[in-house]
Amino acid sequence: MKVISLKPKGKRIFKTKKRPYWIEPIGEGWWFYLEKGEWKEGFYDGHKTSSYYSMVTIGFNDIYSLKAAKRKINKWNVPKGTKFEVNLPWVGHGFIITKN
Repeated sequence: MKVISLKPKGKRIFKTKKRPYWIEPIGEGWWFYLEKGEWKEGFYDGHKTSSYYSMVTIGFNDIYSLKAAKRKINKWNVPKGTKFEVNLPWVGHGFIITKN
């Protein structure tokens, strides 16, 4: 996994305790299917969302650290080279993760 930070060294935040990370693929047409728990490209009429955020009410685990976000992205069945924007609850604190 290639990780690019939006903040310089020393100002990065890797964990949060109260609010989960917001994970969203970069690009058009990606949807997270809530029935299967996986990302798909294209159009679908079922239950879906464009980001992975606050999923504990639906039955998935929330992500509270960069390490957990990397593990979760690694498990998803998406093509190599897919980029995800991983944002913290604070503006400007985020990462771009590319799946290898």
